[in-house]
Amino acid sequence: MLSTDTIELVYQNAIPQTVFGLFLMSLVLMIDGYGFVGTMLFFRANVGQSAHPSKLKAIFFFVVCIQMLALTQLASMCVWACALLIIGISPDWFSAIRLSASSFTTLGNFPGALPQGWHLVPAFIAFSGLFSFAWASSSTISMVNSLNSYLDTSKIQSFNPTFD
Repeated sequence: MLSTDTIELVYQNAIPQTVFGLFLMSLVLMIDGYGFVGTMLFFRANVGQSAHPSKLKAIFFFVVCIQMLALTQLASMCVWACALLIIGISPDWFSAIRLSASSFTTLGNFPGALPQGWHLVPAFIAFSGLFSFAWASSSTISMVNSLNSYLDTSKIQSFNPTFD
């Protein structure tokens, strides 16, 4: 049977961290969703709509969209950093963003000490980072598939000129 000290530790320590972590992870994934889906829609709207495909334009928009995916992930790290500052886990912005980035990328090389009772938070930051990178990777693969189709269309059109 569990001792009352163990039950109290779980209630006062793990439950608040879990609620905080799941809430922030959900918020970050919503931001990622809007950013990643918006990026893919932007890419598809700007690539593949032309009657005369341009390889340079397609590759330019691909690179721009990759940067948009990266900026979305940076925004997610900033959301975590703001939350860490608001609840007092980190004393300053620099420490908060370092902890957020270190955990988000799952490198885990943050040398600073965390306050008592907040040692599960980096794990939740890492979970959201894993989901974020997976979603960004699938978005990138989708854009690469669209780009390949677009470039294939460009190649077919250059070999089969239309005679009007």
